[in-house]
Amino acid sequence: MKRFIVILILFLILFIVLFNVSTSNKTPTPNIQKYTQIDSYQINYIDHGSGLTLIFIHGFGASNYCWRKNIEPLSKHYRVCAPDLLGFGYSDKPRDADYSLDSYADFIIKFMDKLKIREAILVGHSLGGGIALLACLKFPARVKGLVLIDAEAYAISPPMMLSISQWPVLKAFIHKAINKWVIRISLERSYYNKNLITATLVDHYYDPFLTDNGKYVPIKVLQTMDFKKLKSLPKQYRHINKKTLIIWGKEDQISKIHLAHRLKKDIRNSKLVIIPESGHLVQEEKALLVNDAIVKFVKRSWKKINISNTKN
Repeated sequence: MKRFIVILILFLILFIVLFNVSTSNKTPTPNIQKYTQIDSYQINYIDHGSGLTLIFIHGFGASNYCWRKNIEPLSKHYRVCAPDLLGFGYSDKPRDADYSLDSYADFIIKFMDKLKIREAILVGHSLGGGIALLACLKFPARVKGLVLIDAEAYAISPPMMLSISQWPVLKAFIHKAINKWVIRISLERSYYNKNLITATLVDHYYDPFLTDNGKYVPIKVLQTMDFKKLKSLPKQYRHINKKTLIIWGKEDQISKIHLAHRLKKDIRNSKLVIIPESGHLVQEEKALLVNDAIVKFVKRSWKKINISNTKN
């Protein structure tokens, strides 16, 4: 049975690659974006509001677009910054860059340095949550607190696409299999309410893959990602003494709910908020509840807010 499934997947990938007509490159125009340079690479980001700084870190295959329902409301209270990670969104996607988890944690600190942010609350979703956790462990003086949303905080089995991408017959062109159909399937796994998945939503998630190296680099990120690294990290979570808010979609089919309870247990100074009728992209499905939880958490944790990170 397993062999049949692998053969079926191989057939589907070959079919998609051979008959995919959406392979031309284009550069869609992102909204309300800015650019800065980090390590000679152009990084796309959003920077709104003033006061205590929240840095939003998106997950694998996403961009700061996933925060579109959170940035404007929260920027009325705080300074909100949301970069597109190197290799994703509308940031550069060099083929020879370091896409390890450690490198992404370093990237967040370099981004803070570039924007002259001394310390910030890191808000990470999915893989972005894992990056936020590692950044906190490596640079505790720079992290004021954590908001972890359906975070990839524990060891996971490498995705089947990663295993398939290592096959010699597919390695050179597996990236061409990324098309709108693949993006829609991914969103259907990430949303509880499938009615929210519109053609416009799919387009916004798909468009960054049409930029230079937009389809090549995500596969390289998967190939570079040290999944064993996530096995060692949980042992260090007990050393985290930062105030932490954990938000989880109750119906998450990617990062199951039991992981939320485990994370709450492993990080002592943490609070868990479970949001019903929502999946992996809870910040999109239930934005009002997520935003409210973040505002209450910040107000409760830092009643006297130091606004030294306010923009000039």
